[in-house]
Amino acid sequence: MKRFSRIALAATASVASIALLASCSGGSSSSASGDGETLTVAVYAGSWGDSFDKAFIQPFEEATGAHVEVVPGSPADWLTALRSTQGGTPAYDLVAFTPNVIPNAVSAGVVEPLDTSRIDEWSDLNSTLVAQSDIDGEQYGVPLTVGSTGIAYRTDLVDEAPTDWSDLLDPQYCGHVAISPLTFNTGVEFLAGLINEHGGSITNPDDVDWAFDQLQSIADCASSFPADGTSVETALSNGDAWIAAHWDGRAFVQANDGEPIGYAYPASGSVGALTSMFIAQGTEHEDLAYEFLNYVASSTYQPTFSEGTWYAASNDQNEYSEQFADQITHGAGAYDDFVWVDYSVIAPELSDLQARWQQIFQ
Repeated sequence: MKRFSRIALAATASVASIALLASCSGGSSSSASGDGETLTVAVYAGSWGDSFDKAFIQPFEEATGAHVEVVPGSPADWLTALRSTQGGTPAYDLVAFTPNVIPNAVSAGVVEPLDTSRIDEWSDLNSTLVAQSDIDGEQYGVPLTVGSTGIAYRTDLVDEAPTDWSDLLDPQYCGHVAISPLTFNTGVEFLAGLINEHGGSITNPDDVDWAFDQLQSIADCASSFPADGTSVETALSNGDAWIAAHWDGRAFVQANDGEPIGYAYPASGSVGALTSMFIAQGTEHEDLAYEFLNYVASSTYQPTFSEGTWYAASNDQNEYSEQFADQITHGAGAYDDFVWVDYSVIAPELSDLQARWQQIFQ
């Protein structure tokens, strides 16, 4: 993975991580000075982090004089670190969370409610995406990047493009289908999409039972079990899998790099995948954190991030290149038909669901 040129070591009470530079704030009309301040931000590494640096951190640091340290990792790691430092100085000032950990972060009290009046372009953010971090009528997160979980496939090995989730169960793909575990977002999102196609909901136990019956029917057909996005890409690239549930942005990056990868938005509905930014409870740099969030929310800077990651961003006023706009679902109304997993219901059940998954694919 590429790494930022500015690297610092960030440690927490329970986690020691390589800290990379990152921050974000957007064309805010305020002029808060961050001279001498350091903002610690937990976001992904790799191309995601590189794009985050270019789009948000560099202009933010230039405008404010602040320094940003980025701590790479995963949402589960960051939640653990925030819990371990709760009551003292939080491990991070800002953190990127996905919907599967948001309910736990809120219930644990490690993120603070958002004052949306301090986000200059708040009214331009997509309302469907904003709603994903609204917990019991309280807004917590600023949505940044949205992906669609659909179906990636090998165009040179699959005769007809898949059209819906149940195509992954087609006997013609037996021995060539990747099925992700439920410890990975895409595994849960595939299950939710399959149930939705059937007319049910992943929050209904009877519908979940039906879905596991479908998985049982292909118990001997799965060729790989990728537990992260990179593993899905590898399985498709080397031919271990011809078809897999995957995120649109990462599939299009492979295709645009010349790989024989196609992507299908399922007819019954794609499943939404989202990353939002949260302010840690107890941050000593709240004003600077809000200034940072103004860059994250800005239509001035978001397109640069999107063009680097091939994921749409949350501001409905964003203007993208023609190629990006043609390939990636984006803008007002684009996510209204997405299936969104209600993790406030599903999260407590995930351990049991994964145990059932393992009984099938062991």
